[in-house]
Amino acid sequence: MKKIAENILYQGIYQFLQIVLPIITVPIISNALGPSGVGKFNYTNSITSYFVLVAGLGLANYGVREIASVREDKQKLSRKFWQLEGMNVLTAIVVLILFYVITGFLRYYQLYLIESLMVISALLDISWFFVGIEDFQKVSLANMFVKVFSFILILFLVRNESDLNVYVFIISFSTLVSQALLWIFLLTKISFVKVTFSEMIVHLLPALHYFISKIAISLYTNLNKTLLGIFSTAVFVGYYSNSLTFILMLATMMSTLDEVLLPRMSNLYANEKKESLERILKISIHTSLFVTIPMTFGILVTNNKIVSWFFGDKFIFIKSVVPFFSPLIIIIPLGVSIARQYLVPEGKIRNYNISVIAAAVVSVIINVILIPKIGIWGAVIATLTAESLNTIIRLIDLKTQTDFKFNWVLIFKYVISSLIMYEVVDIITKDFPATILTTLVQAVLGILVYFLCITLLKGNIVLRILKHDIKY
Repeated sequence: MKKIAENILYQGIYQFLQIVLPIITVPIISNALGPSGVGKFNYTNSITSYFVLVAGLGLANYGVREIASVREDKQKLSRKFWQLEGMNVLTAIVVLILFYVITGFLRYYQLYLIESLMVISALLDISWFFVGIEDFQKVSLANMFVKVFSFILILFLVRNESDLNVYVFIISFSTLVSQALLWIFLLTKISFVKVTFSEMIVHLLPALHYFISKIAISLYTNLNKTLLGIFSTAVFVGYYSNSLTFILMLATMMSTLDEVLLPRMSNLYANEKKESLERILKISIHTSLFVTIPMTFGILVTNNKIVSWFFGDKFIFIKSVVPFFSPLIIIIPLGVSIARQYLVPEGKIRNYNISVIAAAVVSVIINVILIPKIGIWGAVIATLTAESLNTIIRLIDLKTQTDFKFNWVLIFKYVISSLIMYEVVDIITKDFPATILTTLVQAVLGILVYFLCITLLKGNIVLRILKHDIKY
C-alpha cells in the first residue's frame, strides 16, 4: 500500500501540472494563435496521431501487462523488455517512412515535418516498462521536467499566429525529450539481452489485440477534428478542440488513480486475488464519482464566466459548446476505470475491443453524416454518443461478469450535494464580472458548499478514508 501511495503522489503531482500548466498556456495559445492557428495544429495533429498510434502498437497496455507479469525476475524482465522494444523499433521505423511519404501530399506539410518528431518519440517510448514495474517516480519526474521547460518556452516564444511553427516544434520536441530521458533511468533496471527476430515478432499478434482498440479509440477521438478540418474550417476545429480540451483537463484528474492501479490490479489477477481486485475497483469508482459529479455541475455554473477570460473574446462561441461536453467528466473516467482496473488486468481484451469498436463505428457514422450538414454540432453529438456507448458497454460487462454493484444511495447524495452547490454558487456569483478572481471565488465556494452538504448527508469519502471506513 505504501508503494501505491507513493505512486499516487508522484502521478498526482504530474497530473496537477497537467491541469495547472494548461490553465496558463491555453489562454496564451488561444489569444496568440487564434481559432485558425489552434485549429491548424489540432487538424494536423489529429492526422499525425494516427501514425503515432501505429508506431506504438498496443504497448501502452500490452507492454504494461507483460512487464508486470515478470517484474520479480530481472533476467526474465530484461529479456521481455528487449523483445517488446525490438518489435516497437521495427514498427516505428516503417511507420516513420510512411509518414514522410504520405504527408508530403497533404496541406500544411511544414507542420507535419515538425510533428514527425512525435512519431520518432514513439520509437523511444518506454514508459510502459516503468509503469509495469510500478516505478512512477521516473516517468513522472521526466514528464514534469519537460512540461515545465516547454511551458517556459511557450510563455516567451509564442506571441502571435506567425509563431504557429514555433509552438508545434515546442510541443513535438518536448514529447521526444520526455521519452528519451527515460532511457537514462533504464540502465539500473535491466541488463542487455540479445533477442532474436522471432522473439520480437511473437509479441506482434497479442499487441495487435490491444492495437485494434487503440485504432477504434483514435477514430472516435481524432476523426472529429480531421473531418471538421476537411468539411469545415480550421476555425471550427479550434472551437471544437478548445471546448473538448477544457473538459478533458478535468477528466484527466481521475486518470491518476487508474494508471497507478493498473499494474497492481494485473498483479492481483495473476496471483488469483480476484476478491481484492473487485474491492479496489468498487472503492476507486465511487471515489471517482465523488469528484466527477460535483465537477460536472461546477463546469455548468462557471462556464459563462470562465470562457471569457480563459480563452479570450475570439473563442466566445464555445460558451454554447462546453455545457454539452460537461457529462464527459463523469462518463470518460468511469469507462477508463473499468478498462484499466478490470478488463485489462483480467485479459478481457475481446470485451475491451468490443466496447471501443462499437463506439468507433457509431462515431464514424455520426461524423460522416452530421459534420457536412451541421458542422461542429455533428462532432459534438458524435463525441458524446461514442463515449457514452463505450462506457455503457463496459458497465454491462462488469455487472454481468462480477458482483459489482453501485451504491446508489451514496451516488444520490453526491448528486443532491452538487445540485445545492450549483444553486448556491449561481445565486451568489451571478452578477460577478467574468474574471479569474470570480472563477476562483466560484471554485472555493463550490468546494466548501459541496463538502458541507456531503458531510451532513454522511457521504464524505475523504472522512471515510481517514477513518478507514470505505466499504461499499
